[in-house]
Amino acid sequence: MTSVLTRFFNIRREEVAPILAAALYFFCILTALMILRPTRDALGMQRGLDAIRWLFMVTLVATLVVNPLFGWLVARFRRLIFITATHAFFAVNLLLFCGLLVFAPQAVGETTGMVFYVWMSVFNLFITMVFWALMADRFSLEQSKRIFGVIAVGGTLGAIFGSSLAALLAEVLGAAMLLVVAAGFLGLATAAAWMVALLQPERAVAHGPERAPAVDERARIGGSAWEGFRAVFRSPYLLGVSGYVLILAV
Repeated sequence: MTSVLTRFFNIRREEVAPILAAALYFFCILTALMILRPTRDALGMQRGLDAIRWLFMVTLVATLVVNPLFGWLVARFRRLIFITATHAFFAVNLLLFCGLLVFAPQAVGETTGMVFYVWMSVFNLFITMVFWALMADRFSLEQSKRIFGVIAVGGTLGAIFGSSLAALLAEVLGAAMLLVVAAGFLGLATAAAWMVALLQPERAVAHGPERAPAVDERARIGGSAWEGFRAVFRSPYLLGVSGYVLILAV
């Protein structure tokens, strides 16, 4: 595996372990997302396709409301602690939704379905945002041009695997237990995130003028809740990326 990556993808030997950990992290995230999509669609579309446009609007508003809070929290917590807490928060949410479906199915109506649909869209946006934030923290610009494509393959495989797993397990376990399986993959994603941070290559052997900066994984990220908005509106490139992520989320 190491020789293949170094030979065909211009990856240096000391980068192989953290790249594989990052690909595993992305794999687990996309697997969880794809497992949840059938449940989201089934619950959120109980009112039919006419409800979709309202769900999109509510999702947009929810994202705009939650984003400043998200930025405020990011600025005040250490990287890995924040990632772990984010994954744990969403995993607990999934277990609560599962408990509702199992123990109080009569309470799961159209309103609950719409809440889960919007929650899923926000979850989709922020869980991938946390992932790429860690990748940007972890790798330099020069490294990202070489290795982000390889890391993205992990996400593609996760999407394929997650869709197939959801189709298989839905018949065996039912929709409610799919939420538990997705929560399990969030736990695996958390472990992979810690692996990414702990398996960083030696900075002294980085090549090229753009070396990855030394990163204190225990440090707070810093910044304000609105700093991300200002950075996005100052950069046409970031505006394009943000638009793409928003469309993907809804």
